Amino acid sequence: MVTSPPTGAACRFALMAALAIVATSLVHADQSLRAYRALGMEVGDVLNGTVLQAQVRPNAGKEIVALVTAFTGKRDNDAAVDVHLAVLRPKGEVLETVFMKRYHETVGAPVARGELQLIDFDGDGVQEIVVRYDVERNPLIREREGEVLVAESTGFRVAWQGRLLYDATRAARDVAPDRRDHWLREIDFPETLRTRGITLFLRKTVVAVAGERLPEPKRLRETAPLLEAPQGR
Repeated sequence: MVTSPPTGAACRFALMAALAIVATSLVHADQSLRAYRALGMEVGDVLNGTVLQAQVRPNAGKEIVALVTAFTGKRDNDAAVDVHLAVLRPKGEVLETVFMKRYHETVGAPVARGELQLIDFDGDGVQEIVVRYDVERNPLIREREGEVLVAESTGFRVAWQGRLLYDATRAARDVAPDRRDHWLREIDFPETLRTRGITLFLRKTVVAVAGERLPEPKRLRETAPLLEAPQGR
């Protein structure tokens, strides 16, 4: 059995998490409009969006980070909506695109409901990018995926990627009985911060197995490598 950290440690890690996002701020509405237009969007195209200002690249200063779920203008239902991630650099009166990722193109399936979070896992003053989004491969299966992106000299690297929610309990015709599970994962930020981002901790809650709801949810702890240890540690 995994025991929780002492109350004092838990409070300390919670404070670390709070301090890690101090350098992140919501931008003004007009800056959000500039970000949308830099992505070729009008306000009417946007279903939901988060636009933040933070340092996400070493020695780059604060830049605009936007995750926007928007209509694409395409008639194909599978491609009608996309989730766009962009890092934008102010250049005069415009925002210049430093990095762009479109999740429909990456995943190869309909995507929606993007969510953005920035957090400095290793305490170096540079925020890592956490993205979550729904994937709609099958209307009867609920799926939500996520990833953590970190800056490198050549751009941004996906340091971790995985499924955060899976519910196939309604897909009786499309999924084998032993795969009709329902579970969700959450990133455990305090535990991950405790390792300075070297190890990603996840809390998994299993609600149903093979289509049968468990009497009590089963809770598990999972780990995955995330950031490289600094040299000399």
